[in-house]
Amino acid sequence: MTTRSDRSRREYQAALGLAWISESGCHSILNLLAREGVEAVWTASRRRLLDWGISLKAAIRFEEQRDRFTSHRAETIMQRGAIRFLPFGSSLYPRELAHLALPPAGLFVRGAEEALRRLVSGPRITIVGTRKATGYGLRAAEVFASAFSVEEIAVVSGMALGIDALAHEATLRSGGLTVAVLGCGVDVVYPRRHASLYEKIVQSGVVMSELPPGTTPSRWTFPHRNRLLAALGDAVMVVEASCASGALQTADWALELGRLVLSVPGPILVEGHEGCNRLLCEGAHPALDPRGAVEDFFWATRMQTSERRSSSHDLSAGRGWVAQHGSPSVSDGRKRSILDCLTSGPCSVDDLVERTGLSARELTAALAELELARETVRAGPGLYIRAP
Repeated sequence: MTTRSDRSRREYQAALGLAWISESGCHSILNLLAREGVEAVWTASRRRLLDWGISLKAAIRFEEQRDRFTSHRAETIMQRGAIRFLPFGSSLYPRELAHLALPPAGLFVRGAEEALRRLVSGPRITIVGTRKATGYGLRAAEVFASAFSVEEIAVVSGMALGIDALAHEATLRSGGLTVAVLGCGVDVVYPRRHASLYEKIVQSGVVMSELPPGTTPSRWTFPHRNRLLAALGDAVMVVEASCASGALQTADWALELGRLVLSVPGPILVEGHEGCNRLLCEGAHPALDPRGAVEDFFWATRMQTSERRSSSHDLSAGRGWVAQHGSPSVSDGRKRSILDCLTSGPCSVDDLVERTGLSARELTAALAELELARETVRAGPGLYIRAP
């Protein structure tokens, strides 16, 4: 007789195996997890894999890697490094990641149990930016991260040089929860100069990676990591970035996932700000001041947050802010006036401000709700139309 504990153990080992052999990148087999289940994918025959659309080359490679994997060795390595594994579908595995086309089979994490529970239950903002940050960018990262953290919004970033590091450090100083998503094994400190920051995050926050322990960073690991940064945040803020910055990849992922994107404007003649300014031209919410950014976060994300999270999850931070500052709901009349303007054809943000009489902030909040409700769509940079 198979017991529930036996089944849970098999599923755990299957997820661990899939995560361990995915060190070569986002394996195509991961897109089967939500449909077929972890154990079925891990134990699938070559014929079944081919029937599911996996190429012959990938199926053979998967079989070879599966045959070499031993769960005992993997668990010994994790035990020595104080590493915990969160398998796909488990209670502490962020459900937002399960909606990705290639979801991680599991997450390797270091951090306190309480921090993990806060991570999956509360609101989160992802803050990213360039490694070559200016003084302006570093100061902006500090003040915005602090503003979010004091409102009990977890700050997610990638522990890279520049903007990422300042976002983590400011959150720690404010006593908030910060989460570092690495492009290497969770036990690998990169860059090395962030060893002290890494230890601080482990003590009071969460460090996580989809890559098995010991995996060193490489060029392909960071773009794959960026999809996790985008999915984990209820919104993504880009503080300072050039057009070639990986932060824009995270913003693109966020837009694809339907997340709010906030961008900090910068000088038009400084290359390091071109990416942020381009995002603003394409319709990102301008982050003009910390208080306003927090307001915009709760205005635009409260519905999608409650929809994506289980009703049993604690969203007290967001509710507490609304109780203190008043409901940020955009009136039906304002949204109707916007839709009326769009009936005759596409309108720019400037046109809508003029024709509706709304302020820029009122308009962006209303447009965010209309986009979430799929009543409007973006037709181009700063251009909106009614949804078909």
